[in-house]
Amino acid sequence: MLDQPTVDVRPEMTAHRPGDEVALLVDTSRSTTGSVTVTHLGTHTLTAVVKLDTGRTRIPLGPLDVGSYAVRLVTASGQATTAFDVLDDPIARPRYGFLADFRPGRDDALAVADSLRAFHLNVVQLYDWMYRHAELAPPADEFEDALGRPLSLASVRSMLDTVHEVGALALGYATVYGAGEEYAAAHPYQVLHRRGGTAWMLADFLWVMDVSAGSEWSRHIVGQMVEAVRDVGFDGLHLDQYGDPKVALTTSGAVVDLADAFPAFIDAVRAALPEATLIFNNVNDFPTRRTVLANQNATYIEVWPPHDDYADLVRLVDVARDLAPHRPVILAAYLTPFATAGGEHELATAKLALATVWAAGGQYLLLGETHGILVDPYYPRFATLAAVAVRILRAFADFAVANGDLLFDPAAGESSGSWALGIHDQVVVTGARTSTRPQAGSVWVRTSSAGRRLVVQLVDYRDQAGARWNATREPTQPVTGLTVTLPAVSDKPTVWFGTPAAGPDLVPLSVSDNPDLVVVEIPAFDTWALLLVDC
Repeated sequence: MLDQPTVDVRPEMTAHRPGDEVALLVDTSRSTTGSVTVTHLGTHTLTAVVKLDTGRTRIPLGPLDVGSYAVRLVTASGQATTAFDVLDDPIARPRYGFLADFRPGRDDALAVADSLRAFHLNVVQLYDWMYRHAELAPPADEFEDALGRPLSLASVRSMLDTVHEVGALALGYATVYGAGEEYAAAHPYQVLHRRGGTAWMLADFLWVMDVSAGSEWSRHIVGQMVEAVRDVGFDGLHLDQYGDPKVALTTSGAVVDLADAFPAFIDAVRAALPEATLIFNNVNDFPTRRTVLANQNATYIEVWPPHDDYADLVRLVDVARDLAPHRPVILAAYLTPFATAGGEHELATAKLALATVWAAGGQYLLLGETHGILVDPYYPRFATLAAVAVRILRAFADFAVANGDLLFDPAAGESSGSWALGIHDQVVVTGARTSTRPQAGSVWVRTSSAGRRLVVQLVDYRDQAGARWNATREPTQPVTGLTVTLPAVSDKPTVWFGTPAAGPDLVPLSVSDNPDLVVVEIPAFDTWALLLVDC
């Protein structure tokens, strides 16, 4: 077991806008002094000498310019790192988390807040908070939900306040067309059917209702959503569907094409809640090509077979970004190995999945609660990460945030096929088997470019026998001995390097003295590394 650090740091808020004061929360086991250094993509931003008291100390840094930043705190008793960003619109990089426990008397708000801060979750879904799918607000403070869970509206509001305390947005879960038996029985003409007359259902307790434009059900549930946002205090809604049906019949025999109905429904919610943040679930990529035309804040895809491999995750992100280039893409890809274990093999599963999605420029709904990780579409079944996994995955999250200006820049085009490993071969990586797409037994080389700035990412699948993202993976081993060669354009090309295990900040690398080529030796890294090259 690794020793626990004697110093820890995280941002006070998970989201900052221009003009906001940025502050750090530092926990130390004893009073000490230290030095905080903030960098932006390897460039020094500020350094401050700080006095730290035993317990928690708040360190104000003041307002900073728009950008993504790495933080390194060095003290006599140890060092710690974190990251933050300042964005004109934080929802442009929605680091999506979840809360799913609203039992009466819940009183662990501080632990929840610190977990949200640690993983930089700036949008949080409150999953299954409601009384019924067709009647969202409960009739009393304490109630049982549709599956018999004892819940409390006071706990919902407490968790919502916690989300707001850390500067994040709180979205209430709501299904666009699910209703329980009582509502379906009272409104049978609103139920959608199969051709043979059987009602469409999810499992044995939710009926699928007619969500077509202007339907009675649509008017009813939009009204429920408006009341939930207004009365509970949500900042918006997570709009869920179940993936089936795709085409269904009303009781009168009219055909309902859900690919048409969903965008119209999203727009109806937007008209009723013009200021709300809206995220719609494209289950297994259905019907993403249609819903990107609707007025929502992100393109969200819940991933299921046959999208089984790492390359499928990358393709889903790439296609969704192409369809709506300035809209962020979020994947929900639940890691079932954590349902039964949480050791080094499961940790490797999480590291590779997160690195793959973030390297592709996507966001990932996976983490939430207090160090929780999703293993199932029913969020209350989440697993809790072991301490070592928390430490390592925090480093991955820090790295993604600190380098967000590179990873999530909508102006940076993916260019692997034209730069690396092909007939042009402008980016040459030697020292290991490589590929321009994620493959077992190789290092994935992903390049993106904006002008003369080139970003080269390396994700390590060398020790993996397969490429399925939802399978227990082999622990990753350090990657050593790699060399990257690129064409030189400027007289003084520069290269910056980073990897999560070394901290979120980028460090300069020595460049060979060659007038035509940039040749750099890559330091050892685990799982994921990034090069920022000014050719």
